[in-house]
Amino acid sequence: MQNKKEKMNDPSAFQTQIERDLVSDGWCLCMTEGDSMEPLLREQKNAVLIERVNGLLNINDVALYRRPWEKKMVLHRVVKVRKNDYLICGDNRLYREPVPHDWVVGVMQGYYEGEEFIPVTSERYLAYVQKMRRHYWIRYVRALPSRIKRKIHRIVSNIMVL
Repeated sequence: MQNKKEKMNDPSAFQTQIERDLVSDGWCLCMTEGDSMEPLLREQKNAVLIERVNGLLNINDVALYRRPWEKKMVLHRVVKVRKNDYLICGDNRLYREPVPHDWVVGVMQGYYEGEEFIPVTSERYLAYVQKMRRHYWIRYVRALPSRIKRKIHRIVSNIMVL
């Protein structure tokens, strides 16, 4: 049996609490971890307001989901809505991941930047989203040389092993 302090340090217990809050209350407020949603959300600096999902999400919604083989929850942006899944990508990522609709448990309604709450309907937030959409291909092209270099390195390393 875990004591209270051990439960707070156990990520799976925390995520289970998020899911329980979404089911029981319909919403939760939690701190972000990781850098995949930077520059919008910074690790341990922004609290996000998440509401339980009701129906399909829209393009640009920020979905909270869990991959079945992982315990951690992921908060990424919907870039395309398809019949059985979404294509989802972090603002600080290039890879677009297919996520089945039933993996998604919540959708971001806003976030705190310091003491200020910024709803997803605000002009400031919507301007940020448009800027990120316009700059995706610029980021993709800038990252291309290093991606090619890594791929060549992997191929050469595999050949050397043979």
